Amino acid sequence: MKALYVENNVLKILLLSITSKIFKYAALYPPAPARYAEVGEPQIPGPNWIKIKNKSCGLCGTDIHLIFMDMDPKIFPAATPGIYRKYLGHEMIGEVVETGSNVNNYQKGDRVCLRIDWPSCFQMEINPMCRQCQAGNYMLCENLGKKTPPTEHTGAGFAPYMIMHHTQPFKIPDALTDDEAVLLEPTAVAVHGVLKQKPKPGDKVLVIGCGTIGLLIISAVKAIEPQAEIIAIARYDFQSRIAKKMGANDVFMGSDSDMYEKISAKTDARYHKGYFGNKILLGGFDVVYDSIGNNSSINNALRWTRAGGNIVILGINFRPGKIDYSPLWHQEINLTGTNCHIVNKNGEDSFELAANFLAEKKIDAQGIITHRFPMDNYRDAVKTFLAKGKHGAIKIVLDHHQ
Repeated sequence: MKALYVENNVLKILLLSITSKIFKYAALYPPAPARYAEVGEPQIPGPNWIKIKNKSCGLCGTDIHLIFMDMDPKIFPAATPGIYRKYLGHEMIGEVVETGSNVNNYQKGDRVCLRIDWPSCFQMEINPMCRQCQAGNYMLCENLGKKTPPTEHTGAGFAPYMIMHHTQPFKIPDALTDDEAVLLEPTAVAVHGVLKQKPKPGDKVLVIGCGTIGLLIISAVKAIEPQAEIIAIARYDFQSRIAKKMGANDVFMGSDSDMYEKISAKTDARYHKGYFGNKILLGGFDVVYDSIGNNSSINNALRWTRAGGNIVILGINFRPGKIDYSPLWHQEINLTGTNCHIVNKNGEDSFELAANFLAEKKIDAQGIITHRFPMDNYRDAVKTFLAKGKHGAIKIVLDHHQ
């Protein structure tokens, strides 16, 4: 079978950094670290594992970062223990085709998606689990690198077959269509982010960015606290239209500089200009969800949030730069981040809630999936992802031949 994977090969990474300056898409062709190549079909390595035949998989921004090796080697995640070959594709849906002898919570024919992707106490079968895994925060596992999983040859969503430890999947409810199911993982990300700082009735909420996660955040806020007022910032007209459909009360477009006056008018914040183009607001939004997570969006979020307000960063940036963190102490702003989703916290399960919201149409995912490609055309899918404005792309899905 063919699989899309990335190899942690220093020479290939260094070569890519050179060739990508000459050819924009160098990462999509040999000898880049990312390869779409023949590999052996994975086999379950023990009695607690299951095998999946994949149907479809969404293309995520994290996949793009990994394919293009868009990562500063000095950031925190770059030093965490990993594996040599990382199979890509975590927004997948598939069908169970084989189960180990100890597996009784799944059976052949069950539709599943991937909940726990990162190596954790669950897949490594570490007992007792670390405090984070015990609490359901599997993405924050403190035992990374402590024990080698039984196999690295797992496959993933961008391969026709993959294997999982029986703790990794989430069983897809019958009420969900395949298209809704392929959006379960990003919806769980959005739900976890909103629950990280739940708005109160009447709160003014800002969502920065209207890609897949930003749009799902809008819908999750509407589902969790219908009386919040939601403002979104979009880059493209097509994003703005869907943001309003998903529940945004208003959508702002334009330059970052234009936003200060717009936000001042919307939130009754006082707008002040200092020397050298320094702009601030006294007042602003009660809660800000940043689905972009880059230097510009975080700097803006810190200046667009009221004193004592809250910011949740959901976007991922592997190349952080300079951030003016003075609003944190000057305005006593609460800043937090999220890492995907959780199994259970205070009775709140990201995937269960996401599935319920989708099934009950409290989150209406219609219009999120804009493009589909056969898996063999993954290069075209990536190029479309990188030219969203030109193609009107939001969520791109790759399908396997059945």
